[in-house]
Amino acid sequence: MRRLFWPLFLIAVAVALALVMWSGRAEKMSYREMACVFEERGLGCIDSIEEWNRGLAYFDSSVMATQDTLSALKNLLWNFWNIDFAGAGDAAVQRESILPLQVLALKKSGCIGLAWLAMMVAEARNLPLETILLPGHVFLRYEGVNLEPNRRGFSYTDEEYRKKYKDGPWIGLELEPLTSSQFMGLAAFNMGNLYLESEPRRALTWYRMAEEFFPDYPGIEANQNVAKAKLPDSL
Repeated sequence: MRRLFWPLFLIAVAVALALVMWSGRAEKMSYREMACVFEERGLGCIDSIEEWNRGLAYFDSSVMATQDTLSALKNLLWNFWNIDFAGAGDAAVQRESILPLQVLALKKSGCIGLAWLAMMVAEARNLPLETILLPGHVFLRYEGVNLEPNRRGFSYTDEEYRKKYKDGPWIGLELEPLTSSQFMGLAAFNMGNLYLESEPRRALTWYRMAEEFFPDYPGIEANQNVAKAKLPDSL
C-alpha cells in the first residue's frame, strides 16, 4: 500500500493543479481548496470539517457582538482554536506545522501553517488580511497592523522586522504582500524541504510544484539542485 501512495498523490496533485492553476485562476487560488489539495483530499473538504465550521460561527458571533473584526480574528486563532507555536527550528517546519488542516486538528503551528489557516478565514469572510514575506519567515498584516504568527498575534513594526531579519538573505520581495500563488509556492517549497535528505525524488516533486507557483523564489532552484545531486547516477 505504501508503494501506491506516492503515485496516487502525484495524480491527485496533477488533477488539482489542472483545476486551480491552468484554468486561469493562478493569481486567485483558493486557500481553502489548496489546503485540501496538499492533504490529498477533495477540493471541497473544508466544508465538512466540524472544527472549521465551529470556528467560523465563533468568528461571526464575535464580530456581531464587538464590531471589532481584527480582535475577533485574533481571538479565533489564539483563544478559540488556541493554536500555539510548534517551536523553533525543525518543529516549525514539519508537515503538521505547515498544512493548515493539520494545524487545525493538532493546535500547533509554524508561521506558514498559521498564516495559511488565517488566510482561509480571511478568504471565507472577505477580510483584508495579507501574508508578508521575510527571509525564511512570513507574518500577517491586517489594515496596516502586523501580526506575528509565532507569538500569538504580537505586533512588530516593519522597522522591528527589518532589524530582526537584517542578516537576510533578502531577495527584494520582502515586506510586501504575497499573492496566493506565491504563498502556495512557499508552502510547497517547505514541504519539499521535509524530504530533501531522506526522499529526494519526493522533494523534487514538491519543488516542481513550488516552481509553478512562485518561480521568482531563488531557494527553489538551489534546493532542486541539492535534491538532484542526491539521486543515484543510474536513475
